Amino acid sequence: MKVRRNISDNHRSSWACASCDLPLPLNELGLCAGCAAKLERDLIRARDWEYSMAFMLPPEQREVARARVISDYGAANELFDLPIKPKRKNKRSHSRATQYKREIATKAPREYSTEDVLQATREFIQEQHVDWVNFSRVAQHLYEHFYHLKPKRLGQPGKKYRSLVKFIADYPSDFQLRSEPDHHGVYWIRLV
Repeated sequence: MKVRRNISDNHRSSWACASCDLPLPLNELGLCAGCAAKLERDLIRARDWEYSMAFMLPPEQREVARARVISDYGAANELFDLPIKPKRKNKRSHSRATQYKREIATKAPREYSTEDVLQATREFIQEQHVDWVNFSRVAQHLYEHFYHLKPKRLGQPGKKYRSLVKFIADYPSDFQLRSEPDHHGVYWIRLV
């Protein structure tokens, strides 16, 4: 005789235990006798008296039953897991961009002067072999070349620059800057 299997919504067969997936006689929760006992012990361990059979015990005997379960079967849950706090993400990211930034930071000089930055700007513009160079490329090169480049620390003493454009514009004998008439904020640079 063939046994017809009824498949429920979660694709479990209706005659298999919801926990161990064995074809055994089931209770109203869909658990076999062994798994139902494990669930009962887990509920007692968690002091979830309303859902365990221990609700029939007097309150002073509930703790005795819990202690007996722990001494006989251990403190760890047998059937269900308690919610685990999610692991915190590592503070250090493993993205390519972050790894690239770390690589740049290890190679970049920590100590630099205004003249070092100006010389690096001159060299970068000369390497491009074009008359006008987009200033954003120059700025990117400088930020990658010098560790934590801050325009406020460059230039003449007492003068604090808010951007590299303003810093470079203060050296008209070395560099010439022009902006795009249609696109504000786009600058081009060349050597004088």
